[in-house]
Amino acid sequence: MRLGRKYGALVAAVILAATMLSCNNDNCKGNSNGIPLAAFFDDDKQVSITNLTVYGIGAPNDSAIIRKTAASQVYLPLRITVPTCSYVFDYNDDGMLNDTITLNYDVIPYFESVECGSMYNFIITSWEYTQNAIDSVAIPNPLITNSDVVTIKIYMQ
Repeated sequence: MRLGRKYGALVAAVILAATMLSCNNDNCKGNSNGIPLAAFFDDDKQVSITNLTVYGIGAPNDSAIIRKTAASQVYLPLRITVPTCSYVFDYNDDGMLNDTITLNYDVIPYFESVECGSMYNFIITSWEYTQNAIDSVAIPNPLITNSDVVTIKIYMQ
């Protein structure tokens, strides 16, 4: 039985849609959005901070990123709905005051590919920090993508 052009086009569209839906994202990089990776340094040597808790200020639900653990680096997720995020670095030490880092940024929608879809990158426009245990904060490249590289360097006193 021969299908008319109308039905032939419909069958071709269904086959094409099924093919597109069956594609996987093996070629996609891990995160779908850019997440800054912050690392701790003493001079030029990366160091670990013991008993560290990091949490976001004003973040929804439980905003603890890490809780009372040793860490040499930590991801600081940014929200696409606001142009600024602040994080508390609690050293869990009775004699040491907490530090806060605030990142101001622009959100940049980015189309990766048909397989991966769209994602968000960020450009850090400015940053502020307290200096209780932190000496300084450097952001050598303000473009935050989903590449797994250190983008924020936190120098400790």
